[in-house]
Amino acid sequence: MTSDQALLAYMLQDVRVLARQVESGEIDLQPYEALHWDVHGLARRAVICDPAALAQPVQRCVVGFFGERRPQASQSVVDDIEVDLLLEFRSHPGILSYSSTELVDNYWANLVIHEKPVDSQQWRNSAVHLRAVAEISPRQYRSVRIHNGRLPGGVVGSAAITIDRTKFWDYGDTWDPGASEVWEAVRDCV
Repeated sequence: MTSDQALLAYMLQDVRVLARQVESGEIDLQPYEALHWDVHGLARRAVICDPAALAQPVQRCVVGFFGERRPQASQSVVDDIEVDLLLEFRSHPGILSYSSTELVDNYWANLVIHEKPVDSQQWRNSAVHLRAVAEISPRQYRSVRIHNGRLPGGVVGSAAITIDRTKFWDYGDTWDPGASEVWEAVRDCV
């Protein structure tokens, strides 16, 4: 979990830089505009859904996603569902930003920053997210870790992300929807 927390902190720095650039007038971001760039040949993406709310110095909630992709995982399937999820943010105004960082071997980590705990619950109950969890994740990932936490002082502050709870899903080496069992666990961190 320490390496996950370090990667979330690294991803947060991208969002902090963008928020400060918007605040200073250095860049003009349109809500829901996707930004893409590379660092050392690895892709990064950020979607700032609400630049003004993101710049407020108040505590925010965070969700971090880490998945261990199956060797036969389809990048296009993951990309397609991610596009659908990103489009859905417009229906969830509490979602302030979404960031993705490519890791080696075509793995990705995601960071979502939102206003209140209820925001992530509402998003989790959306049709697209439910499909991603039930159909896409077990076929594309061997295991998934979801960290829920908070960011005291918000993005414009200097505090670190505090992880409150981590959820684990292990789908096994192979996935058969009718026969496979999912190992699940929850760890409260505070």
